[in-house]
Amino acid sequence: MVTKASINNLNFDSIPKLGKPLTVTEASSRKPKEGSGSRLAKHDQNVAKINARIESNILRQRQQTEARILQEVLPLWDDDNRGVPNPLIRSGLFSVKSTSNREFLDKMTISSLSNYTVQYTGRELQQDDLSVWMSLINLARSQPMSDSVFFTGYQLVKDLGWSMNTKSYKRAQDSIERLKVTGIEIKETTESRQSAYSGSLIREYSWTSEDNEGNIKWMVRFEPKVTLLFVNDSTTLVEWDMRKAIGPRAAVAQWLHTFYASHKEPGPISIERIYELCRSGDTLSSFRRSLRLALQRLKDKEFLTDYRIVGEQVYVQKKIKPKLVSAK
Repeated sequence: MVTKASINNLNFDSIPKLGKPLTVTEASSRKPKEGSGSRLAKHDQNVAKINARIESNILRQRQQTEARILQEVLPLWDDDNRGVPNPLIRSGLFSVKSTSNREFLDKMTISSLSNYTVQYTGRELQQDDLSVWMSLINLARSQPMSDSVFFTGYQLVKDLGWSMNTKSYKRAQDSIERLKVTGIEIKETTESRQSAYSGSLIREYSWTSEDNEGNIKWMVRFEPKVTLLFVNDSTTLVEWDMRKAIGPRAAVAQWLHTFYASHKEPGPISIERIYELCRSGDTLSSFRRSLRLALQRLKDKEFLTDYRIVGEQVYVQKKIKPKLVSAK
């Protein structure tokens, strides 16, 4: 079983990296210049063979180490309660905006809680993109993260709870393309550890790939190291049916749902801080009304048992949620 300590101690920089091979010139300079040309040529050939063998051995060791560790990191969840890394839902990486024209962000530092630093490059991501990513990562959880994930457009749209039509298929494809063309850097610092992830949210996708049975399906592949984000105490179980019931048009409520789900006992937080974290495109005064409606929606859906806004502070009470099971 992968323990928290093993993850904390995971440092890919410690895995041997490919060193710079000896060049023929460098190798030759270490041999006495006297001797026949054939002896020198033979020496250079031996050096080249040794370098190639060293490179091959180190590369194989690195691949084996990464595969062995990374494939064990994902915690366990089910279709009803899905795991999502806290840095993705305690920040404005997936904003509450609902605009069709997505702004391109270049190495933008995203608003987040103090223990996270999030920098993002790519088209602006919104709550529908988070839903698509959660649906796809759920499909990938039972296999090595380096493997291709095959699915149909129908399967994805149905899982998302979207209307079953051509517009939804196109919407899902557009989201996957945005998630593919991303560059994200996440750093987390706590009293017990410091960790980081750098990569894309989706490594590869195709709309016409053949699965193992020869069927043409949609396909995505994730960055294997994305599993480093799923450390047990940095992963939240999100009720999938609850998220769908809240609905994609209630983006503020969806953001609050995942944000509060990531806190065992949510403390008071200011309206302005929520406004900054969720990256609302409204004015602060308009957002206040949206926030009240969102909190009431979460209470109506029985995610929250109660909420209060006292002055500028928001207080909530929520139900106890299921816990993650460590991967074995």
